[in-house]
Amino acid sequence: CSLFRNRLTTSILSGKTLIIKDIRSDHEAPGLLDYEASYLRLLDKLLDGSFIEINETGTLLKFRPGILIGGSIQHDCPSSRSIGWFIEGIIPLIVFAKNPVSIQFTGITNDEMDISVDVFKSVTLPLMRNFGIEGMTLNIKRRGAAPNGGGLVEFTCPIVRELKPLNVTDAGLIKRIRGIAFCAKISPTILTRVVDSARAVLNEYIPDVYIHTDHYRGADSGASAGYSLALFAESTTGVLLSSECTASPGGRQLPEDIGRHGALQLLEEIWKGGVIDSAHQSLVLLLMTMSPEDVCKVRFGSSLTDQSVETLRLLKDAFGVVFKIKEDPETHTLQLSCLGIGYKNMSRKAT
Repeated sequence: CSLFRNRLTTSILSGKTLIIKDIRSDHEAPGLLDYEASYLRLLDKLLDGSFIEINETGTLLKFRPGILIGGSIQHDCPSSRSIGWFIEGIIPLIVFAKNPVSIQFTGITNDEMDISVDVFKSVTLPLMRNFGIEGMTLNIKRRGAAPNGGGLVEFTCPIVRELKPLNVTDAGLIKRIRGIAFCAKISPTILTRVVDSARAVLNEYIPDVYIHTDHYRGADSGASAGYSLALFAESTTGVLLSSECTASPGGRQLPEDIGRHGALQLLEEIWKGGVIDSAHQSLVLLLMTMSPEDVCKVRFGSSLTDQSVETLRLLKDAFGVVFKIKEDPETHTLQLSCLGIGYKNMSRKAT
């Protein structure tokens, strides 16, 4: 059941019925997992007239899309995936809804697997402006560390008539590094150790490094103790690259290891080059496909993620869009270009 969110996205945007068979049929626990069922419930709240049918064992899903209505809703995310996983999946959809979307999410804000709300706020939202999506906001009302979560996030998204074609290929030079380190229900001295170890690595690369610390206690700290580091590198051309490292629940990692690992991950993203980091490749490919019937160009790092490769195949099957990939012999980065399908939001009046 790979690319679950992207398959549903292409089904809704193309208006085609989606049937997924043999979902984990050879596993000990067959069928859809709790976070996948929760994602279907979220889509059902955003759609009008959709039809979802799941067999008794959960190994067969039939999904017939409806009309994207949007509006104000609330959604409780299970503890198996973070809030960022849900927001990332619905972005290519809700910009084409009938009404602006406002969603109040509860659940985990930072975990080891998914994009965190900090990276989303500092990197993903500015990235959306390149596609003409202005006014998207995310407010963190309450933190929620794994495994019990308890976080509260308010997310709003405007609607657009159509996207702007993306043309971002100049990576520029890194001019500064910023970051956010947060902890909940633990001593703030932990954050000092995380920040010091990250700075020890990053200051050898660039002097302009500032990492903000957030210590949450009481009602604002959620239901579990934990800490996390998110780092962002900004270039002279406005490109933003990110990395993050979160302490596992009950793990035995030292705070110094979290800081050092997060810093090394960011340096690896910078070394790969490109204007889009690994975490955002798949999302950018989807939005480029929805763009007007004009050439879209973007420069990725020296390698495509496995999810991006699967997404490219899915987009070819669903919309017939084929990306041209050209490697730069000097920087070894990959320039991807495609012709968008010219998707328009028929619910929004042209201005």
